Amino acid sequence: MKKGIVLSLLLVVAIGFTFDSIAQTKKKHKSKKKPKTEKTTEATPEVTTPAPVETTPVVMDPVPAEDTGVSTPDLVAANDSFNFDNIVLDSTAPIDGFYKASTLKGARPFPFAHEDKNNIKFYKRLWREISTTDSQNKIFAIPGETMMQLIMDGIKKGKLIAYSDEAFKNKLTYSKVIAKFRDSSIVPIIDSTGEQTGTRTVLNEFNPDSVTKYEIKEEIYFDKVRGRVVTQIIGIAPIQRKKNSLGVVIGDVHPFYLYFDQCRKIFASKEVVDPQRDIYNISLDDVFIQRTFKSVIVKESNPADLRIKDKYPDEARQLKESARIEREIQRYKRNLWKY
Repeated sequence: MKKGIVLSLLLVVAIGFTFDSIAQTKKKHKSKKKPKTEKTTEATPEVTTPAPVETTPVVMDPVPAEDTGVSTPDLVAANDSFNFDNIVLDSTAPIDGFYKASTLKGARPFPFAHEDKNNIKFYKRLWREISTTDSQNKIFAIPGETMMQLIMDGIKKGKLIAYSDEAFKNKLTYSKVIAKFRDSSIVPIIDSTGEQTGTRTVLNEFNPDSVTKYEIKEEIYFDKVRGRVVTQIIGIAPIQRKKNSLGVVIGDVHPFYLYFDQCRKIFASKEVVDPQRDIYNISLDDVFIQRTFKSVIVKESNPADLRIKDKYPDEARQLKESARIEREIQRYKRNLWKY
């Protein structure tokens, strides 16, 4: 009996311990689980604009004027006109440019070599035309310093001789040269009432700038002793476009001719500049000797003494013939030393 009671009590105590251990195990499992975090939203603070702050301008003290020691309380602008009596004339000699050296003053041309006729193998005479309207020939028509003005001044002062013929035999005076250049024009005659009562013929003054063409006569030959082809200018002549009294162009004429050797002293003293072609510190004589100009052949020596325009009236055909003669000369120079 007693043993049954004791066993019952032990069974009850064991069951109690078992439930107690199960309860503790459940608590441990709950403690290991992470707690859920709740999302919280913070309230956005309200932005407030501060009120503008009023600033008080700072007043600076005026800067005192510099004391120069001179009291000018009555100094005001004068209302009277400019007084030239107080100006002294400046008589300094004017100079065209900061620096300008006349390096060719008193220069002399170098002489040509003396040629023996027995040494000449090839010979040809040509006439060329130089137009100052061409960009490569602007050096002959510098405003205020044209070659024509230089020639006319030389004739006027007796330093150049003008000839009426191409053979340089008949001389012309300066007055005759001017007369050849002058042309006439018809002008109306107006009475006191403003009505035209007739016409009259007047002579126009010659303007050297009106000459825009020149013709040069040259010789081309081969010197077998020196072994070179020489091109030597013989003469030069201005070309004038002649017009009648009605202003109609009649044709081109040569008012006079110049022997080139007689022009060389004046040309050698005349300095010319062409910045577009990098030509500096050379004389007008150097331009002709070095042949730094552009020209067109207008005549070749022939038995009938005809110009190219006389044989070929068409201008395009004239240029073609001129180019043919140029090629013939260049071909002779190339084949001269070909073996």
